[in-house]
Amino acid sequence: MGLFSRRRTTADAGATIGEFWQWWVAEGAEAVAGAIADREPGRIVEALSARVDAVHEGLAWELRPGCEDSQHVLVVTAAGDPALRPLARRWRLAAPPPDAVWSYADMRQPTADAGAVVLGIGDQQVDLARATAGARVVGATVDVAVHHPAWADLDPQTRTQAAFLLLDTVLGEAAVETWLGEVSAAELEPLDAIPLTGLRSVVASLEEQHLGADGEPTWAMLEGTGPTGQPVLAVTQVPLRAATAPHLDTHVAVVVPYTDTTAHGLPGAESLQPLRSLEDHLTDRVAPSGRLVAHESHDGVRVLHLYVDGTTPAAEQVRAAVSGWDQGRVHVASQLDPAWVAVAHLRS
Repeated sequence: MGLFSRRRTTADAGATIGEFWQWWVAEGAEAVAGAIADREPGRIVEALSARVDAVHEGLAWELRPGCEDSQHVLVVTAAGDPALRPLARRWRLAAPPPDAVWSYADMRQPTADAGAVVLGIGDQQVDLARATAGARVVGATVDVAVHHPAWADLDPQTRTQAAFLLLDTVLGEAAVETWLGEVSAAELEPLDAIPLTGLRSVVASLEEQHLGADGEPTWAMLEGTGPTGQPVLAVTQVPLRAATAPHLDTHVAVVVPYTDTTAHGLPGAESLQPLRSLEDHLTDRVAPSGRLVAHESHDGVRVLHLYVDGTTPAAEQVRAAVSGWDQGRVHVASQLDPAWVAVAHLRS
């Protein structure tokens, strides 16, 4: 687990991410590293908590041992709150370059020696070595039922919280948010249960299947039937999860009519290339502050699903970019959607 962590609330919610990093570069990095070296991390808890709370009181921080490239890792995380994930990612994107002493993360990292971890949950000591899981892969996700003998002495809500803590410890927060589907705390051990650490190989298999060589999502085609009985053809990134780009917190739906249709309402040859060109144009306009994550076509209409950084003018750039479409009136609607709920129906 982390060397030291704490979560606080202060009234200083108006401070900026920039101010945090100014403090960190000027004195914070040296002070925190010194406290760790002296084995007195408690002496920097108040100062670091106040600075993180100044970004947002709901964020949590954690100090962890580094890896090959740095001695220590400073993690500032949304702690499972979808509404705060964009802020945590913006915090990390604004960080200074990692160096020999410090690197930075906005999601909890997996613990290398997870089997030795013991969590204090209420009055119970939950040792990860005794945790098992039932795993069922469904498309690009795995549904997980976590079991531990200590569950018998914990109420259902506490069990579920403990299950997520164990999963974060084994897999890291990014993998939990990206690849896990339904998560439950099973009071009885599932049939064909595996050690909880065995989930790492399950997730690694999903990553191998669905991520490109550059670590970016791949694309998949989906087919279905719409409310009118006509076919729906969709193309989506896989995985289609907010954790792949948490700072892109605003959904922009672009509803594009097309005039050349097949007998089933899908794009004909004369509309297909202009639609592709429009997609490329929108992608170029919003990058790097947004991306196209999916589109679906049916009944003479293509709906483009983009996610953009709501702190930038990307949504307005989309509205301006579609003005030249000549096959009907394009409608653009945007809404804050940090959990990517608007595209949940397209997740495979």
